[in-house]
Amino acid sequence: MDNQVQNNTVENENAKNSLANGKEMSKNAKGSGGKIVYYVLIIIVILAAAYMLFKRLTFKKEVDFNAIPSVNVTHIRKGSISKEVSVIGNILPTDTYYVVAKVGGDIKNINVKNGDYVKKGDPICEIDASKEIEAAFIQYDTAKSSYERMQKLYQAGDISLQNFETVKAQYEAAKLAYDTKVEYSVPVAVDDGVIENTNMTINTSINQGTVLCYITSEGAKEVNFGVTERVLEGLKLNDPVKIEKTGKVYDGYVSNISNLINAQTGLFDVKAVITSENAFASGIMAKVTFPYITKRNINVLPNELIYYEASNPYVFVVNNEGLVNKKYIEVGIEDNNYTEVITNIDKNTKIVSTWNNDLAEGATVNVVKDEKVEDEIYIETTERKKRNYVIASESIASNSDIVTEVE
Repeated sequence: MDNQVQNNTVENENAKNSLANGKEMSKNAKGSGGKIVYYVLIIIVILAAAYMLFKRLTFKKEVDFNAIPSVNVTHIRKGSISKEVSVIGNILPTDTYYVVAKVGGDIKNINVKNGDYVKKGDPICEIDASKEIEAAFIQYDTAKSSYERMQKLYQAGDISLQNFETVKAQYEAAKLAYDTKVEYSVPVAVDDGVIENTNMTINTSINQGTVLCYITSEGAKEVNFGVTERVLEGLKLNDPVKIEKTGKVYDGYVSNISNLINAQTGLFDVKAVITSENAFASGIMAKVTFPYITKRNINVLPNELIYYEASNPYVFVVNNEGLVNKKYIEVGIEDNNYTEVITNIDKNTKIVSTWNNDLAEGATVNVVKDEKVEDEIYIETTERKKRNYVIASESIASNSDIVTEVE
């Protein structure tokens, strides 16, 4: 009995020890597994963080690349700018020849009408100048008789050479007057051209000196117009002009500039020769456009590249790091396309030539195209120099002031 109790006690002790050992082993096993799980979790977190960081960096780079605005750049260039003004001018023939009655009398026959083309020497009309011719003949006949009588006396030695020469001169003057009266009773065309502004009528009495008509040369014509003193200061001989009428535009150049004000208009008279083929009728009005301020071989930029901030002009420029800066500039004259840039800008300066909403001071841009520009250097043509020489020569011949063209 005691042995059985003892055995039971031993078994209970063994069971308790086994249970304790199991718990210890379970505890130990549980502790090792937790560490593994802990390390695994740490590794997973690290990998996840690394993955997220990688994705974040990759995504950021892609967004930044797409966000950088792309622009084109250009450079300052040499060019010419002209400020233009338009006025109304009167078309007149380049050469005009007035046909003047050199005798008085009644018009008995008319050979031409307005618009007729005539050649030099063609009869214009016939004037009944019989009264003047008769009076001239009487004077001529009297002078002739006196001359013939005095010639005999001179040959006989009865009068001096001086007295004879006086009578001879009177005779020759009377003969010329008579012949002239006969000749001028039929006025003729003084040159080839077109009959203009004739208002002759049959049986109308006219006086000596009456303008019967005028003859205009064919081909080139002139346009006459007036300008103010301000415009005159910038206008030069040979400056180009455009003459516009009924939708058509013709070329020409300034041929004469008056430095005296026209008392009737209060303007300075200017003439320009029309060089294009034209069918202008004399006396019509046309629009004349010409530059009154011209600057050549200056720094220019297209108008659309210049921006204004409180009336201060500036351009966007890009440095070598791709950063945008505002560069404030000083500008001069402008036309429809270009503006003069007075500020000294290096030709290597990259000027933004395309607009982007993201353009601003300090912005980063991606330059996709660098536009190369060529200078437009003005060179005076041979024809222009030739016209300058001709005009200067004419000015010297007429003792007028020589206008020197300064480019």
